[in-house]
Formats: sequence, C-alpha cells, structure tokens
Amino acid sequence: MSGILIRQDDGTWLEPSDNGYALESELQEILAAHPELIPGVSAAAKTCREFPSDAGPADIVVVDSLGELTLVECKLASNPQIRREVVGQMFDYAAHLWKMDVDDFASKWRTRTSQPLILDEEFGGISMRESLARNLADGRFRIVLAIDIINPAMKRMIEYLNSIAGSGTSVIAVEYSRLRQGSIEILIPHVYGQELAEAKSAPNSRDMIDWDEDTYRSWLEEHDSRNLERFNFFLTAALAAGLSYRGSTAVRPAGSLPLFDKRNHRLGTVSFFYFTGQGTSVEFNLARMSKMSDEESPDAVSRDSFLRQLNEIPALREVASNLRSSRFASRKPNVPLSTLSQDAIQKTVDALCSLANSR
Repeated sequence: MSGILIRQDDGTWLEPSDNGYALESELQEILAAHPELIPGVSAAAKTCREFPSDAGPADIVVVDSLGELTLVECKLASNPQIRREVVGQMFDYAAHLWKMDVDDFASKWRTRTSQPLILDEEFGGISMRESLARNLADGRFRIVLAIDIINPAMKRMIEYLNSIAGSGTSVIAVEYSRLRQGSIEILIPHVYGQELAEAKSAPNSRDMIDWDEDTYRSWLEEHDSRNLERFNFFLTAALAAGLSYRGSTAVRPAGSLPLFDKRNHRLGTVSFFYFTGQGTSVEFNLARMSKMSDEESPDAVSRDSFLRQLNEIPALREVASNLRSSRFASRKPNVPLSTLSQDAIQKTVDALCSLANSR
C-alpha cells in the first residue's frame, strides 16, 4: 500500500503500483539531474556522476555554492552489497576524498563532467574555494545512502554510523519509492537519519567565526603560537605597503590579502589557512591573472620581475616555478608560515606590491 490515490478521467481513484528500478544507474541518473531530492542539497548544487577516486568511482558527488560536500551511494535492496559492503564502500570513498587537494578535486571534477567548478565565487562573504578546501581537509561530508527500500536493519545501521562518525560527517538513508499509474510516474523520498545528522551538525553552524585580525591573532596565540609573530609581521608589512586584510567566515582560521592593480582590477589573493599537522600556511592564488587579456593583466616585465623576486626566496621557489609554468593558474603548494623568516615575508610583500603597482 502506497497511501496514494490518483484520480482518473472517469472520476475513479486508483492506487499506483510499485515501479521500482531495473538498475541502480536509473536512480543515480535521477538524483544527479535533480539534486534537490537529496536531503540538505539545493537545486543549484553541482553534481558529478562516477567521480574518480583511488577507491573506485563514487556514484554521485555533490558540491553546493558554499563548498559543502555530499557523497551519494545508490543501491537497490536486491543488491547483496546492501547490508555489508556498502558501509565500507561509502566510508572508503570519503577516506579517499579526505585531505584531497582542492585543485586535484577540481581537476578530477572537470575531467569527469567537462564542466569546471568556479572556485573563485563567493556567497554571503564565504569563499567557495576556501570552504571546499577546508571541508576536504577536515573530512566534513554528508553521506547519503540512496536505496529503494529501507528495512529495520538498515535503520539500525544508520543510527550506529551516525553515533560513531565524527561531528563533521553525517550519514543519511533515503528510500526513493518509484510508483507508476498509467503514464504517470511518482518519486517519493522517505528520509531516515536526518534528525540525527542535524543534531550533530547544528553546533557546526554556531561555530562559524568571522576571522578578523584580532580574532585570528587570539586564536594563534592559543593554538599556533610559534606563528603568531610571523603572522603579525606579515600583516604589519602588508598594511604598511597599502594592502588590506580580509577575514573569512569559517569554522577554522582563514583570511586573505586581496591584491588589486592600479586600475582596481583584482589580481588574486594571498590567503592564510590553518592545517592540522602543518600549522598556519600561506597560499598564493593569482588564478584571475591567468584569465586576463594582455591589456588587463600586469605587463610581461612586471610579471617576470615578480616571479624572479619570489624565486629568490628559498621557501617560495616551488610557488614561483608553478606560477610561471601554469601562467599563474596554479595555487600550489601551500607554504607553512613557519618556513618564512621576517626577511622572506618582507620580500614577499615587496614582490606583491611591485606586481600591484604595474601599469
């Protein structure tokens, strides 16, 4: 019994029959085309089917405008993997996405979908790239098991997985009943585990912090004191040179120095992030320059001078090399702030200012 009646042309009411799915790929195709059917995901989210990983292709990976990640595994009750292997499979995919470099993720996405992720977008003051990078680094994923039938054993498994998974990972099961009555098809989602997942994630939204200068400094003093002096010097030198600091809204420390030229064209940013095990790190994101025309971008002499200045700083030689070979599209590598002396920081600021003051 579906509990649904459809009125016919002759006025009678008929119950639709269970149409089901012949293949798991049918369910996968529907959800990839209509991500709003996935709990916590909007219609504007981007989807990738068969996202490649070392654990094999994940059925569907979803990225929303705030950089939140949802992993969807589609299984039919008739599949013998539904009770055992699917659990390991879901967490295996998550484990291989955990700590993946955001540029590697975007590259795999583009290779699979032929559509780029626009990482430079911002929504409500939150950088898509910073948020996605942080979620990958921290393993903050929503895992959704999409199936045609939820049974009591599956419900118990979802409860258990939510209880043992970290606060950044939620596990939800959705039964997508597919019914048919004549030429009409109906898809009805029944969600299980969402309340458990929301209870875990609720503190995360309250933990969002605006990382202004004072807040960032206070956090460093308590959690990464070895880099506090370097951070202070970096900001002091940058502000004295006419650059400005912009804090991000995020769970963990994140901020940047936006870089503009004389015509107020944005060239990119130098960002500060904190990574567990690495500490506060610096990232050079000048990808905007790679998309500028010759008339818009800094002149060739200024670009070469900037790269030479970076190359003279030992800790930034790889950054300079990657920027040169990629024509400024690369953001690799993240450089630990601890590897930069005050002299190196001052030379970095001088190099940034020379690029900004070109033309």
